Amino acid sequence: MNVPIVRCSSLALSLLACSGSKPDLPAGWEGAHAVTSFTQAACGGSADAPDAPSESIVASATPGSVRVAYHAAHFRCDQSVEGFARTSPGGIDFLVQPTDMNPAHVAGCDCLYEVTLASSRPPGPTTVTLYRRWDNESGAPEPLEIGTAMVTVP
Repeated sequence: MNVPIVRCSSLALSLLACSGSKPDLPAGWEGAHAVTSFTQAACGGSADAPDAPSESIVASATPGSVRVAYHAAHFRCDQSVEGFARTSPGGIDFLVQPTDMNPAHVAGCDCLYEVTLASSRPPGPTTVTLYRRWDNESGAPEPLEIGTAMVTVP
């Protein structure tokens, strides 16, 4: 009797693993795609420190792509984040948010991270905007604009 149950469980787990899941994106970001060029450095300091730097961005362009360095990205301690991009004819918007938008447990501290992300873009002037979104447990899960910059993609 146990054998059929094990086979069914294995099949169910295989189907779940292969199906993938849709990311938890805010309204207006339904067509966004995951950024494949993304890095998150280790915590670089407390977001609660009196001398903590403000979040900021520096955008740059290389042939066929734009890159954003997101400085002092404010998220929970030990919280992994990911990036998404949505494009328009004259620009690209990036969204950085936690990989787990509904954490079962939350850290009692906040950290500042260095994050870099990039995406392909056709040549020409491009408006680059970066948004940050905290998890749903924060009480403020709507995207916050961190900064906008203009670059020209060669």
